Amino acid sequence: METLAWRLAAEWARNVPRVHMVTTAIPGRTGAFTEDGIQVTPLARTRPGRYSRAWWEESRAHWAAIGTPPGVVFSVSAGSYSVVRERALHPHTPFVLQAHGTSAMELGSKLRAPTARSLAGTPKNALSLVRDLARYRDFDRLIAVGDNVVESLTAAPQNWSATPDKIRLIPNGVRAEDHAFDGAARDRIRRALGIDDATVLVCCVGRLHVQKRVDRALQAAAALRDRGLGDRFRFLMVGDGPDDGRLRGLVRKLQLEKMVVFTGRVDADAVPDYYSAADVSLLTTARLEGLPMAVLEALASGLPCVVTAGSIRSEALSRVMHEVDTSNSDALADVVLKVTADRAPRENLLPPAFLLDQCARDYLADFAHLITQRRA
Repeated sequence: METLAWRLAAEWARNVPRVHMVTTAIPGRTGAFTEDGIQVTPLARTRPGRYSRAWWEESRAHWAAIGTPPGVVFSVSAGSYSVVRERALHPHTPFVLQAHGTSAMELGSKLRAPTARSLAGTPKNALSLVRDLARYRDFDRLIAVGDNVVESLTAAPQNWSATPDKIRLIPNGVRAEDHAFDGAARDRIRRALGIDDATVLVCCVGRLHVQKRVDRALQAAAALRDRGLGDRFRFLMVGDGPDDGRLRGLVRKLQLEKMVVFTGRVDADAVPDYYSAADVSLLTTARLEGLPMAVLEALASGLPCVVTAGSIRSEALSRVMHEVDTSNSDALADVVLKVTADRAPRENLLPPAFLLDQCARDYLADFAHLITQRRA
């Protein structure tokens, strides 16, 4: 969410006079600064990257202290929950919440891929749901980043406070040129990994978490190996996370050491190079997804994307994605074989609605409408 919010803010800064981001403390930085056209104010006494008690207190104090109110307050998820409660201080400022998912979706995801640890966290999600229901009513607009989020917001109990007139779909967007296919990067990454160009490279990008069900990709690798295709395919796991150890153990159990490579943590700026190196992207998640950036970035790179059927609801994206029951390893292997049978020239596959400039314009148009409405 942080990366997306920054890129969106930078795009807004190209089109409006002032974009001001209030955020948690940033390690290694003190005081306000400007970067990419964004004025940044880190709140010093807060935990970096966490919505903590200190964040709620300091963000509310910052809001109370400002002299000239902003044209609009944009809340990344629950970021402005304490501020919106004090909106009477600046009554003409609309508040907009960007929803990447809902607490109900998170509860559903944990039940679809249950572990002892995830089930232990369900009471916290239930409390978050109660908090969301109390706060949604305070916002002028709830922006859903994907159709699954719209469906959740308009279902009970969310629709008790997230009334239909407040909800709008503006999908996540990426800057196509930042993720365009790069032949030189493809060659460089493959050389570093010891993978020749004839080998089909299957890429899984994202946090290694049990709900992402990366183990399904490994089961598909085993299915391909059992068909005598082990030498033709390599599977690349790009990222790190709490499921790393279990997945490495599964690789050993399935005897896939020659087929699977783990990169560990990769800087966001380097991820496009791995997409360029790959021949197909897999999203084998069991989560109820909002709109994963990994899919948009891979499509922008011209990469065929195979995703869990029903995990992403989008009529436009369904035309360019390949949906399959990823819990069926043979079915998943069949689709991987099909989409990599021919290597077409790589070009951007994203529909225009998912490009960052269009996404930013849609937000700004809605902000202008809300400002006029609020002042009236």
